[in-house]
Amino acid sequence: MNSSTSNQEMSDNEMLKTLKTAIASSKRSLYEDGILLIIWGASFTFGFLLNYYKSTHLVVYWERNIIDILNILAAILLIGFTIYYIFLRKPKLHTYTAISTRYVWLGIIIAHNLNVIVTKSLLQEVDFSLLHPLQMVLIGFALFVTGGIYRYKLLSISGGVMWIAAVLCARVELADQYLIRAIANFVCFVIPGVLMYLKSKKAAHV
Repeated sequence: MNSSTSNQEMSDNEMLKTLKTAIASSKRSLYEDGILLIIWGASFTFGFLLNYYKSTHLVVYWERNIIDILNILAAILLIGFTIYYIFLRKPKLHTYTAISTRYVWLGIIIAHNLNVIVTKSLLQEVDFSLLHPLQMVLIGFALFVTGGIYRYKLLSISGGVMWIAAVLCARVELADQYLIRAIANFVCFVIPGVLMYLKSKKAAHV
């Protein structure tokens, strides 16, 4: 009887240990995605700062061309790295968290492009001073929901900060919107991304 109880306790302890290991591994995998936030946030921050500079200074044609080329190259590299990181480098995750997060951001990308189509149809032109605040509202929503899915409050707070930035953008000219977006992207993407990535490294040594 005592032997049976002891074996049962050992089995329960092993199961609990395995469960804790699985949870820790899952959290570490989620926090590692902070590298994507860092790269996307840093790239967008730099890109919007370049656009702010281009909009507020008299630049010659070759400077304008260099800025445009840098933005295009950054977009290509970002998309390529993201595809590599999610689908090639990491094992395919079929967890509810991973799938839900991908659907959220995919939906935001589709919604943004639909906004472009709808506003162009109604206004007969693409009004970027209107699209920037709308896009920021969508990004804030994605950050807020992702924070809830990940159980990471800082991301949800970042979503709120992005909403505030969207309201500010709606009150200023396009050039100033670039500056606000640059600051918002750094605060809402880069900072949480760095903290998440540091958490992943800390979890790896636990």
